[in-house]
Amino acid sequence: MRETGDLDGKMNKRNTFLVGCIFFGFLTGCVTRQAKRDMVVLLPDPDGKVGAITVTTSGGSQTLDKPGYAIEVKDLNKAPITPQPVNENEIKDVFGPALSAQAEPAGRFISFILYFEHDSAKMTRESKDLLPEVLKTIKNRKSTEVYVMGHTDLVGADAYNIQLSSRRANYVRDLLVSRGIKSSSLWVSYYGKARPLVPTNDEVPEPRNRRVEVIVR
Repeated sequence: MRETGDLDGKMNKRNTFLVGCIFFGFLTGCVTRQAKRDMVVLLPDPDGKVGAITVTTSGGSQTLDKPGYAIEVKDLNKAPITPQPVNENEIKDVFGPALSAQAEPAGRFISFILYFEHDSAKMTRESKDLLPEVLKTIKNRKSTEVYVMGHTDLVGADAYNIQLSSRRANYVRDLLVSRGIKSSSLWVSYYGKARPLVPTNDEVPEPRNRRVEVIVR
């Protein structure tokens, strides 16, 4: 599925935001720059409100509830590092593209949704057929900012789904790289079952939630 429009409005409507790894208020997830470093930073919403998020791996979890603090994940088999303060300059240096995307004018991005088979990193046939259009769009736009976001449905444990969404996102990333997209232009994020496209109860196998979203700026 392909969509175009205003990045900020679209993400707020779905209660999801990925592009670099800045998450405003209650918005959160695991984000990695070129699959080397996972970090979540909590910042206030525009109205000043601050939420709280929990980052879970197979080794444990940490809760983030202070603005300007970050949780870093170096190994999905180990517990996340205790929240640490991050100064404003580091936020700008590391997450500048994510911040700038908040003010992106309407019509400046194209979004694709690639669906996956149950409990796997195998794309559906229809999504495989969509991949050439994704590649064509990236190359035609000469994009240097492509955001690849992995998700799962609500079946299974949180830690397992974090790993599964990571596998899906990195699978798509590797496909793009193998077809000539520069790895330096790709931002990978994964959220497990925290960002369902279609809200359901736990243990409901909803195919539309097994997805990777690709946003091309």
